[in-house]
Amino acid sequence: MRSVMLEEIQTAADVIAEGEWLRREAVETVRNNRERYEALLDQPSGWCVAVEKGWRPRCFHTALDQERLGDKIERGYRVILTVGLIAAPETALLRDSHVAIVSFAEPRRHSTEKLSEIAVRAKVCAAASLHN
Repeated sequence: MRSVMLEEIQTAADVIAEGEWLRREAVETVRNNRERYEALLDQPSGWCVAVEKGWRPRCFHTALDQERLGDKIERGYRVILTVGLIAAPETALLRDSHVAIVSFAEPRRHSTEKLSEIAVRAKVCAAASLHN
């Protein structure tokens, strides 16, 4: 996991670039560990960004809704975390059935447990986007 300071993420383009970078990192992890992740070779990959603003509920965005993500960032929503993921479609997200790379923005803002919960929801969202 990597931690990104909020100052590094300033525009929607920065957020999308971070998602793409993490997606490529997940694919590279699979390629570098072919024996362990043989079933994931040539599987689809994607990303998801979790954002929040004040008391409003968290929103999860994938590459499929970049425009809405951009609107939220411009309206002051903060990035919580970004997940890059590679997984076989229609497969449960178990330990060896996917590879996810997570980047946290302001990790001290949330507890470890809360970040884990948000990361799981982001992984599920990213995996669901692979079906479209």
